[in-house]
Amino acid sequence: ERNSSNDTISWIHSVKNALSSMGSSKGRVAQDSAPTLTNNPQGKKKVSFIPNRSKETYEKDISRSHEEIRNGESYELCVTNQLEAEFEVSLPKSKNIHEVPLSIYRLLREKNPAPFSAYMGFYRDGRLDSSSSSSGAVSICCSSPERFLSVKKPQPGTIKCDRSRNSTAKIFIAESKPIKGTASRYTGDEPTEIAKKIDSKIAADLKESVKDKAENLMIVDLLRNDLGRICEVGSVHVPKLMHIETYATVHQMVSTVRGTLDGEKNNAIDVIEACFPGGSMTGAPKQRTMEILEEIEQGVSRGPYSGCLGYISLNGCMDMNIIIRSAILTPMHDDKNTASRWKASVGCGGAITALSVSEDEYQGLHG
Repeated sequence: ERNSSNDTISWIHSVKNALSSMGSSKGRVAQDSAPTLTNNPQGKKKVSFIPNRSKETYEKDISRSHEEIRNGESYELCVTNQLEAEFEVSLPKSKNIHEVPLSIYRLLREKNPAPFSAYMGFYRDGRLDSSSSSSGAVSICCSSPERFLSVKKPQPGTIKCDRSRNSTAKIFIAESKPIKGTASRYTGDEPTEIAKKIDSKIAADLKESVKDKAENLMIVDLLRNDLGRICEVGSVHVPKLMHIETYATVHQMVSTVRGTLDGEKNNAIDVIEACFPGGSMTGAPKQRTMEILEEIEQGVSRGPYSGCLGYISLNGCMDMNIIIRSAILTPMHDDKNTASRWKASVGCGGAITALSVSEDEYQGLHG
């Protein structure tokens, strides 16, 4: 046990040093060390993403969704697609293979900061050279604005425990913050005051959107049910319903669902088991809708997209995001030592309701 404790402390110090060295650049990619994006294999300067299913197929998928809704099989279906691209990045011999996706993630954080962004890399070999293999390597560059689930200790005085409970009872607050309803912020060239008014109008229109409110309400109801399976009876409530939150590039309609968790009966893993996958990425009712989506999406795996990424702490707390607005990067090994080919997969989609319009939904994939 002592050796295990020493190994843990040593690992913590190494992580601390690594984070400190990253922080010295203040979140920006150093120009002298950043891998350089070059032309893709087709000779185009701009990386082009190709959808897994064509526009025609996607519009048929929406028509199928409308049919299922009319038949009473679902209220809302989150139909998704995969956008894929290949690109090349110049990489000096001295660089590690994982520095490519890490640099891309840091650029993503700079251009599109989000409260639940995250990076996770899996790789067997650090160096990209003719003697190493990049098989099994994958990186998640996530710029998510959405909290899937959190489990936290309550603030003092906010929870009244039953007198029958011990004063040291393990009480936690489970929370989900589903997002349904998104509008791009205004980026025109008008004077500041005019631009602010236009941007505020966009947010106000989102708040009053009948379609977006319907989407949001259905997912809130689903999550109330999910949390109700694991939280204390009568504790699940909605402190914020259809609240508009503004980020660097978008306005979002966000609701907050909370419940009280008895830590002596259930833990963070139980909460995930009761709520996974996130209702905002499936639709409602969850189980039947997922069966329909399996057919609509032709059995193609979503991969990490629409899953969750975060931490579970030894003190019982947890915080998980929904993996959206994310690029999944895998290296394509070749014999070159100065350039690396990579494959990027970006999941995208939208909630389909009776009010959805095919053209609008397809354009939303590329917004």
